[in-house]
Amino acid sequence: MTTPPSDDNPFRSPDYAASSPDYAAPPPPMPMPPGHQPIPHWFSTKVRITLIACVVAALGLGTVGALGISWAIRSGPPSEGDCLYLTREAGGKLAYHRVGCTAADATYQVDRSYTSTLTCPSEGYVRFRTSTGSGAGRTLCLALNVRTGDCLRDVDDEATIAKVSCTDPAAKERARVVAGYSHGEACENADDVRVYYGPPARVVCLLPPGENI
Repeated sequence: MTTPPSDDNPFRSPDYAASSPDYAAPPPPMPMPPGHQPIPHWFSTKVRITLIACVVAALGLGTVGALGISWAIRSGPPSEGDCLYLTREAGGKLAYHRVGCTAADATYQVDRSYTSTLTCPSEGYVRFRTSTGSGAGRTLCLALNVRTGDCLRDVDDEATIAKVSCTDPAAKERARVVAGYSHGEACENADDVRVYYGPPARVVCLLPPGENI
């Protein structure tokens, strides 16, 4: 009898393994419970982390959007203490533009705000009636937003009035702000006197720009 050639491959399974009485075949895979779907091989831990991150980001964007809408609602029409400037639109109508009170173009401050057609408490105010938006039908009493030493041009035109340098040839008035209602000597030689009831109560004296203030 011919002896089969020897095989020195260490990784080769012995020929007798399957026929050996001690050999036991591996058990068949357990069936999945009813209604249970196997997890796809692509649904790895990395994929799960990525999906969770996307959900968290989406929720965050939803929160920011909701806050943005809330801020827009709260901004509403100008209220007492807000500052703005006016422009003349088509048809001669005035429009307001809200700005910070320290801005160079913040020529007016809202002293009083009414939900009716009441008149303002003094002739020194510019009376503005809103007609559109969420604040339609409000009456705003606008006071000059100035400090002592500020110079102005076009004081008599609500749409073009502006703060300018006192050396500007266009400067026509220089403001002196006096606390309280008694202007008396404080507004001596003033071209115009504007009483504002605030708060705070104050008087704005408009004098020639060359006055020593």
